[in-house]
Amino acid sequence: MPEKPPPVGARKRTQEHWEKFEYRKKSKVNNEQSDSVDQVKRSPNIIDLTSDNDSPEETSTTDVSYIEPIHSSADEADQKLPSSSNENQETTAPFRLIKSDIYDSNRASQHFITLEEIFGDRSIAKSWLFSFQYELDYILPMFPLHAEITIVAQNGTILPVSQPNSKVLTLLARLKTLLVNLPPYSCHHSKMVINLYNNGDCQLFIPSNNFTSAETNLPTQIVWSSPRLKSSSCESSSSAFKDSLLTYLKGYEINLKPLVAVLETVDFLPLDDSGSQFVYSHPKVAGCGLSQLSTLLRDKKHTHLIDQSTHHYLCQTSTIGSPIKAGLRSPGNLFTHYMIPLFSGLLDPKTNAKANPGRKANEIPNLKERFDTNHIKPYIVYPTAQELQKSAMGYLAGGWFHYHWLRNQVSQDVHQLLRSWGVFHKRQTHTTDARKATPSHTKFYMKSTGTCLTDSKRSPLRTPEWVLYTTANLSLNAWGTLTSKPRNYEVGVLFKSSEDNAIELQSVTDLVYSPFIGTGETIGDGKPEFLKRKKTLVMVPFDIPPKPYGELDDSFCISRNYVEPDSLGRYHQPQG
Repeated sequence: MPEKPPPVGARKRTQEHWEKFEYRKKSKVNNEQSDSVDQVKRSPNIIDLTSDNDSPEETSTTDVSYIEPIHSSADEADQKLPSSSNENQETTAPFRLIKSDIYDSNRASQHFITLEEIFGDRSIAKSWLFSFQYELDYILPMFPLHAEITIVAQNGTILPVSQPNSKVLTLLARLKTLLVNLPPYSCHHSKMVINLYNNGDCQLFIPSNNFTSAETNLPTQIVWSSPRLKSSSCESSSSAFKDSLLTYLKGYEINLKPLVAVLETVDFLPLDDSGSQFVYSHPKVAGCGLSQLSTLLRDKKHTHLIDQSTHHYLCQTSTIGSPIKAGLRSPGNLFTHYMIPLFSGLLDPKTNAKANPGRKANEIPNLKERFDTNHIKPYIVYPTAQELQKSAMGYLAGGWFHYHWLRNQVSQDVHQLLRSWGVFHKRQTHTTDARKATPSHTKFYMKSTGTCLTDSKRSPLRTPEWVLYTTANLSLNAWGTLTSKPRNYEVGVLFKSSEDNAIELQSVTDLVYSPFIGTGETIGDGKPEFLKRKKTLVMVPFDIPPKPYGELDDSFCISRNYVEPDSLGRYHQPQG
């Protein structure tokens, strides 16, 4: 493997490289929130950082290998999982932080993963890739020479090989490309890898990133990995996870029969036994998206109970769509005005209007008062402009974050309403963290119950009742409604706590960047009922609890003209 060039002056070269960013002549397109935005042209070797606009032409050849790694003072020694007072407790940790060539070059941790580990296993026989963007110069060299690769994509999102060699040409000769026909304003936003190994084992990966070098290395990215799943010669037992995954795959109007045939022989019960469920959005399949998630969470409703506990609903996302209007008297936010009322039991759209003449189907008058009465506290974790400016790579890491709250008066009004409710939160910034406030491209939705304590180790957010990790941003295109299908393809995994399974939240700082890992803390207050259950460790990109916006904080708006330079001395170029 060729050595990387020395990092002398790399910051300056990086700045000069990105200053050459070229914009297209404007033409109207629609992003995943169905908002009209301006598409920008670029030269073939530049990535358009507005990747969550879901334009079919957003691909990349950007190479970040020459960017100077950011060194930290942390010990490079591998860090251990936090210990538990119950040595017999079974703990699984299916989440890993994608190791960045920029931030993590001198750090080692068992909580890292790389795309090379996912794609480069020499025992891979076949690999199916689902994504919104492919940079073949970046990913193909990672695969073993004998691998058979199938790419599922929408038209215009695959950047072809520009630097062929004998290995890449051999892989290309066997490469299959399946293009998805999409309805208007839709995108193939799913990100998933399904590997079949020589011994018949199968493994699933859901990364938060598309398969380009810039997106993998600049924002924070996390991967969910299944265990190695065994093939069964006899008819496998019923699996809800498997049934949902196969329904998603069979909904494609492309030839995925070879993949379906493989998965039908795989035993998915280890995922069911861990309390996991496959959750998806699909424009051609009924009962998916928000409808599916609402059904899976119907046993978690609580507003009918006499309960003084605080119920914490949290969404961490990289895109916040336009205000929703359907079924509401006034425009609102998808999470606060529709999802939380559905999941909590405050709203039953089938009976709401009938039981309250003159009320719209999804309308809840005095919603904030109803939240307070039912002890519901909403959180939306989204990066501030100030975090972007101070992050290690500055505005370069911000091109995947879309919340156009300044676009019109309605968007501004809803944004101000959420600010007045104290909904917006940000991750804490730690000097020991090489990433500092670098934003995360992940999407998490979760619910916890308990007294809101300032002590991080005792925060109820540490032990959620359910957590959804997904590719679906906070938009109607990604989720749909109870009566309308989503427009996008999305995938995710839902974890639910039960008598047999517990969930523990730990932040990236806890697991990777903190110098205090392994000091023996026990999550869950040491309660026997927590310790006796199997435990799933969920890594999240924000600190626990996240920090409320300050008075001077503003949600980052990619279409805004910021006058402040970032940590690299660069100025933001408004997009969209």
